[in-house]
Amino acid sequence: MLTDEEFRDVVGDPAALYFQVKRFISQHGQWTEMKHPAADRYRDRTGVTLHHTFWLLHVRRSDYGPDCPSCGKPYRTPRAKFCAECGHGIPLK
Repeated sequence: MLTDEEFRDVVGDPAALYFQVKRFISQHGQWTEMKHPAADRYRDRTGVTLHHTFWLLHVRRSDYGPDCPSCGKPYRTPRAKFCAECGHGIPLK
């Protein structure tokens, strides 16, 4: 997962990346391998090679909630009330 600052450094404009990937898919059919400089920057920063460039749009930490105290996985959204992985709930205030 990347912080917002790291995400801006790696991806740049997410909307532009989204439309580049959509255009690539429409030209080449299925989810074929797309080489993009942002994917290379992500691999250099994290050591993780993504199967498809589109997945770069899902690596920003602020898009997810806090880590679950039970299983350690992040909640699916910042507003989530329970962990989708293990079902642990956030205590209501």
